[in-house]
Amino acid sequence: MTVIPQRPLGFGEILDGAIQFYRRDFGLYFLIALVGALPAYAMLLALGTPSTGIDAAGNPDFGGVGFDGLIVLLAMIVSWVGTVAVAVAMRARLEDGRASLESAYRGVLRPFPSTLGAHLLAILLVGIAGFVLMLLGMMLAVAVAAAGSLVLALVVFVPMGLAAALLVFALWFSITFAILPAVLLDGRSASASLRRSFQLARGARLRVLGIMLVVVIIQNAVSVGLFAFSGGFEMFTSPETVGTVGGGWIAVQNTVELLIGALTTPFGVATVFFLHHDRRVRLEASDLETTAAAMATDGP
Repeated sequence: MTVIPQRPLGFGEILDGAIQFYRRDFGLYFLIALVGALPAYAMLLALGTPSTGIDAAGNPDFGGVGFDGLIVLLAMIVSWVGTVAVAVAMRARLEDGRASLESAYRGVLRPFPSTLGAHLLAILLVGIAGFVLMLLGMMLAVAVAAAGSLVLALVVFVPMGLAAALLVFALWFSITFAILPAVLLDGRSASASLRRSFQLARGARLRVLGIMLVVVIIQNAVSVGLFAFSGGFEMFTSPETVGTVGGGWIAVQNTVELLIGALTTPFGVATVFFLHHDRRVRLEASDLETTAAAMATDGP
């Protein structure tokens, strides 16, 4: 990977390096991400205004929210194809090879089962960990409340909840940030890439968390802002606002999200490659130097 400096990288160097690498083939990566997101975009346009789980009368609407949730889940999986295609193209460029829209999507077939399987396994593991943390927090809050202090229960539960959320995020990024590089660069299986990611995050989970949170914020800030501006959050808190967000505005929001996603997805993938390289250098450079020295000593 000659385009990445062969040394440990600072926090800012990883983000800046990802941006500079992305800029080298901006049009190609944007096009790959855009093509990958178009099927999901069409699905969400057809869905229209999503269900909030309650109807205008305030009654539960489990069928509607279940159907909408399934469509959104399918859209996310379809969009992931575009993310893997971007990673395939970047892998080729990192190795000083040629990349194109066609070769990127042709190259998705081999790594996609492993990357999808690894992320599904990660969702299972993180879900179990999150459930256990949530259960422990609720038990503690109930115990404090039973002791006669509801205010103290809230004071204990809120910071514990925030800490638990950060732990879950840290766990998620620790076991997923290096999946794509592990599969694409090393040819690892789903479970092996998961172990590789967790291994590379050893001793730097807060660093990995910080960098990946920056990526998540960049990727989602505009979408969340648009959702809030359109009154999306009120739809879930006030039954009387259900149906007040028109389909036209939803279409505009989906279109903006399509373009923003196509712009930011390559940045996220590039950041993962740079972070993966940084962790490898920091953890394995001494081993590589030892091996090189041994080879020099044992030469002819």
